[in-house]
Amino acid sequence: MKQQIDAVSFDNPTFQTTFKKAIRIAECEHQQEKLEALRNAVLNSAIPNSLKDDIQAIFLKWIDELTVSHIKLLRMLNYIDNYNEEKILADFPDLEENRIFYNQVLKQLNYKGLIELREVYKTFEEEPPTIYFDNAKEILKQEADEIESIISELNPFEPRRNYEKKFRTVKHTENTDSIRRDVKNNFQKSRITELGKQFIQLIENPLI
Repeated sequence: MKQQIDAVSFDNPTFQTTFKKAIRIAECEHQQEKLEALRNAVLNSAIPNSLKDDIQAIFLKWIDELTVSHIKLLRMLNYIDNYNEEKILADFPDLEENRIFYNQVLKQLNYKGLIELREVYKTFEEEPPTIYFDNAKEILKQEADEIESIISELNPFEPRRNYEKKFRTVKHTENTDSIRRDVKNNFQKSRITELGKQFIQLIENPLI
């Protein structure tokens, strides 16, 4: 690394601190993806003008807290332009069976500020209750409405009763289905925040 990046210093305090913290986290970790993220974070900490110490400390803690699924999903969203639906299913073969889990992963990434999921508000008219034949009250009401309609046609000056329409507004947050639909329609869009880009920068190999 020193041969390829002249300004690298393995003597600076940031590298020393990151290295020691990463060792403690790695002692309790076996998944290769997490170990690779730790390794890259240590290497990047040796490069001058890198992230601030406080940000690196938080990111290192997040590497420990996040699962491999968090990291894989974050990377996919960062490089969403390179994905199609087949590649998504190849990288996440259990996506169909575990939609609830991956949607929760998305929410957690959103909560940490690494991604930004849109919230869409949809308003729709509520359907009237279904009328059953054993419900005499509803049947009578329906017949009364029909009679009133006939009277109104005979006497157009007779005011008719107005029934207020009921509308419901539901807040919908983007989920894995939304992302797959966008990719399928070639409408990929970045959901990564600046903080998310910095996190990706820390856990990626600086020599690639």
